[in-house]
Amino acid sequence: MTMTRFESIGVYLPEKEVTTRELISSMDTEPMFDLEKLTGVKSRRWRAEHEDCHSLALAAIERCLVNSRYEADEIDIIICTSITRFKDGLKFVLEPCLSSFLKKRLGMRPDALNFDITNACAGMFTGVHVLDQMIKSGAVRNGLIVSGECITPISETALKEINNPVDEQFASLTVGDSGAAVLMDASPTEDEGLELMELLTLAQFSDFCYGMPSDKNPGVAMYTKAMEIHATVIQRLPQTLGHFADKYQVSGSDFEHVIPHQTSERAIRSALALCSETFGDIPNICVALDRFGNTSSTSHFVVLSDYLKQGIIEPGQRVLMLVLASGIVLGIASVKIGQLAGAH
Repeated sequence: MTMTRFESIGVYLPEKEVTTRELISSMDTEPMFDLEKLTGVKSRRWRAEHEDCHSLALAAIERCLVNSRYEADEIDIIICTSITRFKDGLKFVLEPCLSSFLKKRLGMRPDALNFDITNACAGMFTGVHVLDQMIKSGAVRNGLIVSGECITPISETALKEINNPVDEQFASLTVGDSGAAVLMDASPTEDEGLELMELLTLAQFSDFCYGMPSDKNPGVAMYTKAMEIHATVIQRLPQTLGHFADKYQVSGSDFEHVIPHQTSERAIRSALALCSETFGDIPNICVALDRFGNTSSTSHFVVLSDYLKQGIIEPGQRVLMLVLASGIVLGIASVKIGQLAGAH
């Protein structure tokens, strides 16, 4: 069967950096805990006034196409997977969908397909899963998955509204803005490509995190039961990785790196340590939270691009993508890295 690959990636990060200390110092109610020490987030990128989801996504696509052998009019489908949907500032857009605007702006063929998917922080890998199947079925030859996450408005809301030391909006202070795009096609060789992938939704825990309009101020808010999410993932992740190991006859030693969703460095390392019995140890855990924060649906590709740029992840290596999202979504993907040019 045809194996698909990441033909090229592109990541855009806004220039402005905002530190966790800056955010905390602007609050009326400071947390009872050291947010920077607890999460590992020292700073994150913050959109400029003229930037929104559409512009962040477009900038990422432009970088992806620079790294690709394809031109925009050769792409068969574009899938937008952003959680946030801002265009023309902080105007939330549902219809037409963002992928329609991006398709037109890029000059893609009129018969090229487009649609949007939202699946919380698992959005881009949900798009990867769908596009992987579309390429394998012959429905398309290639495609572009993109997310522009203009998500710091929830931080702005949290800064206004947090009024107790254990407020459910504290997780909103860990996020950062970004854009990421990945172009996929059929792999010409078994030496690179998406080898294995599974996604699991535990919908009974969907009430652990809500994103919605604030009922106190104009704008959007996110309410997260962070302790409950952490406890649920800790309880179920070892079994999930153990199932994956048994089903596909793999273990941690088969991978050079793991890229987990970027939530809290302490939580990431403690969760993976518990998985050593069922899955074994993975040599290198890739974390870039200290500089970028939690960039939501783009996080795996932000980290992948960063580690490629540093030369830590190299062509020919196998990377385990550990997908985590509120909902709760648990997912695993095994990727052989090819000659990706993914510098920011």
